[in-house]
Amino acid sequence: MDLEQLTTSRRTVHNYLTEKVADDLVHKALQLSLYAPNHKLTYPWVFIDIGPAAREKLGELSIELKSAKASSPLSPVKQQALRDNVLKPSHLIALGIRRDPDSHRLHEDYATLACSVQIASLYLWQNGVASKWSTGGYSMHEKTYEILGVNPLEVSLEGCLMIGKAEVMPTAPQRPALEKHLHRVP
Repeated sequence: MDLEQLTTSRRTVHNYLTEKVADDLVHKALQLSLYAPNHKLTYPWVFIDIGPAAREKLGELSIELKSAKASSPLSPVKQQALRDNVLKPSHLIALGIRRDPDSHRLHEDYATLACSVQIASLYLWQNGVASKWSTGGYSMHEKTYEILGVNPLEVSLEGCLMIGKAEVMPTAPQRPALEKHLHRVP
């Protein structure tokens, strides 16, 4: 695929098969993501490949958090769907950036992370693998720092990258015309 086709065909996938994706492919995607624009070369990335035991804990945390917001108890089906959200993707990568006391630098580093996620997602898509940057409550909760062994004073968790084979391929939403977003100043 050329870049235009790759960019316009990529979809965010919400539901995954349990099929394993090769670790080498995921590692290559993450390695390529390090070529994202990075002002001042701060290299802010913190990627954590979350293993099965930690994913089980995150699934239970997800249920706990959703239950706290619900007006009635969650059904077993809903609880399993929340578990599956973190257990089914082949890989679940926590996304973080190193904290910086300079809020402007932190903003730039977040932009770097966003660019790197797009690069990884495009590479995965080109290889028949789907992804989703999830910022669900479980992905950045204070208990998540404990589960992953991350010091919240040093790293800001910014979500998780789900990687796997798509259960259902979503349709492409209509994108707005460029003219609605491009303004010219004489």
